[in-house]
Amino acid sequence: MRKTFQKWLFIFVFTAFIITLFISFSIQTRQAEENALHLINLKIEDAKKQIDQNNNNLALVTAINNAEAIDKAHALSQILANKKITTAMLEELLKSISVDEINVVDGDGIIVCTTKKEYLGFDMRSTKQSGEFIAILDDRMKEVIQQPQRVGYDNTTIMQYAAVSRLDAPGFIQIGYVPERLYKAQEVADIEKLASGFRIGTNGKIIVCKNNEIVSSNDDGYLHQSITRLGLSEDSLRNGYIITNIDDVEYICNADSFGDYTIIGLLPTSEMYINRNAMIAFLLICNIILFIVVFILVSQLVQKVVIDGIYNVNDSLQKITAGNLDEEVKVNNNEEFASLSHGINSTVAALKQAISDAAARIDAELEFAKAIQTSSLPNVFPPYPERDEFDIYAAMYTAKEVGGDFYDFYLLDADHLVIVIADVSGKGVPAALFMMTTKTLIKSLAESGMEASRVLTEANAQLCENNDAGMFVTVWLGVLEISTGRLTYANAGHNPPLLLQNGQYSYLTSRSGFVLAGMEGVKYRQNEFILAPGDAVFLYTDGVTEATNVSDELYGEDRLQRVMSENTESSATATISHVKEAVDAFVQDAPQFDDITMLCLRYNGDRTQRLELATKQENMGAAAAFVGEILEKNNVPLKVCTQINIVLDEILSNIISYSGSSRMILECGIKNAAIILRFIDDGKPYNPLEKADPDITLSAENRELGGLGIFMVKKSMDEMTYEYNNNQNRLTVTKKLQ
Repeated sequence: MRKTFQKWLFIFVFTAFIITLFISFSIQTRQAEENALHLINLKIEDAKKQIDQNNNNLALVTAINNAEAIDKAHALSQILANKKITTAMLEELLKSISVDEINVVDGDGIIVCTTKKEYLGFDMRSTKQSGEFIAILDDRMKEVIQQPQRVGYDNTTIMQYAAVSRLDAPGFIQIGYVPERLYKAQEVADIEKLASGFRIGTNGKIIVCKNNEIVSSNDDGYLHQSITRLGLSEDSLRNGYIITNIDDVEYICNADSFGDYTIIGLLPTSEMYINRNAMIAFLLICNIILFIVVFILVSQLVQKVVIDGIYNVNDSLQKITAGNLDEEVKVNNNEEFASLSHGINSTVAALKQAISDAAARIDAELEFAKAIQTSSLPNVFPPYPERDEFDIYAAMYTAKEVGGDFYDFYLLDADHLVIVIADVSGKGVPAALFMMTTKTLIKSLAESGMEASRVLTEANAQLCENNDAGMFVTVWLGVLEISTGRLTYANAGHNPPLLLQNGQYSYLTSRSGFVLAGMEGVKYRQNEFILAPGDAVFLYTDGVTEATNVSDELYGEDRLQRVMSENTESSATATISHVKEAVDAFVQDAPQFDDITMLCLRYNGDRTQRLELATKQENMGAAAAFVGEILEKNNVPLKVCTQINIVLDEILSNIISYSGSSRMILECGIKNAAIILRFIDDGKPYNPLEKADPDITLSAENRELGGLGIFMVKKSMDEMTYEYNNNQNRLTVTKKLQ
C-alpha cells in the first residue's frame, strides 16, 4: 500500500513539475522581451530628454551671454559719456568689465580709439562682419550683437562682438570678448557626446542618427557612418522592434524619432534572456527540491510524530529568526530529531558567540578610531603658555564614537594665529574620515601663506574632486594678527560666531558662503574686524543650537546668546564649560543626536605700558618707580629686578647726558616670558651697539675711558637691539624670565 501510494505520488508530482517548468519558460521568455523593450524605450526617452535639455541649456546660456554683453556695452557707453576718451582709459576699463577688446567708433564709422592699436583708423564699412554695426549710426536705439566668429587680424581667434550707440556723440561703443562660457555650453550640448552617457544593460548602446548617418555613439568606430553599416535602415525601424546581427552579436533593436534625429536602442539578446535563464534555473532547482520534499513529507504523512516534530522545530526556529537567540530546540522524539535539535542549538550558540565577538571587536576599533581622531585635534591646554596676548580653549563632544565636527588652531608665525571650526554632513566613520581629509587640507593651504578666503576656495576645489559620497562640510576660518587684533575670516556655510565687544556678545552677521565640497567653482568672500583687549570670539557647531530636549524643543541661538552674555568676564575654558553645562541642563535625559564642538578665543592684546617724561635727571626716580611697579605686579625675581634697575639707570643717564633730546618715552612690558624695555628719544642718532667693548683685562689706568656701562648692559641682558626710525633713537633690551 505504501509503495503504491509512493509510485502514484511520484507520477503526479513529476507531471506537475514538467508542466510548471514549460509554462514558466514561456512566461519568462515573453516577459524578458517586454522588459528589454521597456528598458530600451526608457533609455530612448532619456536620450530625448537629454537632447532637449542640452538644447534648452545652450539657448539659455546664449541668451544670458548676449544679454550680459549688451549690458556691458551700455555700461561702458555711460562711463565714457562726456569724457575725453584715451587708450589708457579703455585699457583700464578692459580689466574692470572683463572683456578682451574695446573700440570707439565715430559717426563716420571710423575707429577713433581702441585697445587694439592695429584697429585705429579702421573703417567699419570695409568688411561684411564689421559693416553689420553701421546700422547703429542710423538708429541710435539699435543694439547689435554677433555670433562668435574668427577675427580678421589672425583668422584663428574666435571673438564675439557687441555694440550700442554712444550717449554723448554720434557713433557707437563696441566690445569684443572670447565667449568661453558659450564654448563650454556648446561642448556640453554636443550631440556627438550624447550616446556615451547612455548604456542599456551591460553591453547595450544608444545610437543617434540623422539622415541615415550616425551622429552619436558610444563606439567611436560607428561615428559618421551610414546605419546601413549596421544592417539597419530608418524604414525597417518604423514597423516596431527587430532582431538584428551586428558584428556577429545578436541584438534586439527599437527606435523612435525625435525632431531631425532617429534614436536607436540596442540590447544583446544574450542579456535580454539572462534573467529568464536564471529564473528557469532557479525554478528548476526549487521544483526539484519541492518534488523531493513533498514526496517525502506526504509519504510520511501518516507518521504523525514526524509532522509534530517538524512543527515543534519550526516553532523554535521562528523564534530564533525573530531574534530570540536564547530559544532552544527540544524535539527528542527520535534520534534524528534529537540530532537536529542539537545541531540547531550548536549553530545558534556559535552564532551568538560570533555576534558577541564581532560587537566587541567593533567597539574596540571604534574606540581606537576615536583616540586617533581626538589626538589629531589640539588637546593640550593652555596650548601656548608662553603667550599672554590671547587665551584659547576648545572642546568636542561626539554624538557617536567618532564624529564629523572638528576644530583646529595653530600659529602660522609669531604674530598670526589660525582658528578653524567645521561640521561635516553625516555622522560616524564616513564623516570622521571626511573630517580628517578636510582638516589636513585646510591646514596645508593655510600654512602655505594663503589668505582665509583663498584657503576655502582652494579647499573647495580639491574636495569637490572625486566626492562620490556627496558629502560636504561647513567651515569658519579666521586668521588673527596678534599684534594688532585684526582678525580676517571667511565662512563656508557655518553658523555665525558670537563676538564679545564692549562687554556684550552679539552674532557676527556677515554673509556666509556656500558649503565646502557642495559645488565646484565657488569663490569665498574675506571679511575682517578688529579685536580690542578684552574682546572674544566664540565658535560653535549646530550641535549646540540644535540640541533638543525631551519635548523636541531646540536650544536655539537666543538661549546661547543669553548664556554667553552671562559670562563675559570668564576665561575661554570657563566659557565653554558654562555653555556645555547649560546645554546639558536644557536637554536633560534626551539623547545627543549631533556632535557638539566649541572654540573660544579671548584677546588680551599687547600689555606693554608707556611713560613719557622730560629728559631730566630728576625724572629718573619716576622712571624707576614706573618700571618697578610693573616688575612687582608680575612677581619678577629680586635678582632680575636688580639687573633691570642697573640697566635702567645706565641707559637713562646716557640719554639725559648725551642725546640732546628734550623728551623721551620709556616702554616696559612682559611678553613671551621676557621683560622688554624700550627707550625712545628724538636726540641725535647714536647706536651704542657700534661701540667696541672695553678690554676688561687691562688695568683701569690703561683702559680707554667710556663704554663700560653699555658693556654691563650687554652682559646682563639676553638681547639688545637698536634702530633709528622717524628721527628717533629706539634702543630695546630684553631679559628672559626663564
